[in-house]
Amino acid sequence: MTVAAVLEELNEIVRPDGAVLRIREASATALHLELDLSQSSCPECVVPKELIVEILTSRVALVDPDVRTIELDDPREPA
Repeated sequence: MTVAAVLEELNEIVRPDGAVLRIREASATALHLELDLSQSSCPECVVPKELIVEILTSRVALVDPDVRTIELDDPREPA
């Protein structure tokens, strides 16, 4: 499994609520994602940011332990 496969796995969880996770930047040790809610009719129904990051962190650690930093831009949070 790869980081891309982990991301697709998580997208399967958020997709029914109209959300999509996309990679903004990736390096050998960091992953910066954005949560796209533009197609969601219920953004508050999407899994909370903290849980998304927690799931990503644990799953990515299994497939690529060098990735130590995961950031997620969530439009539900104030800038």
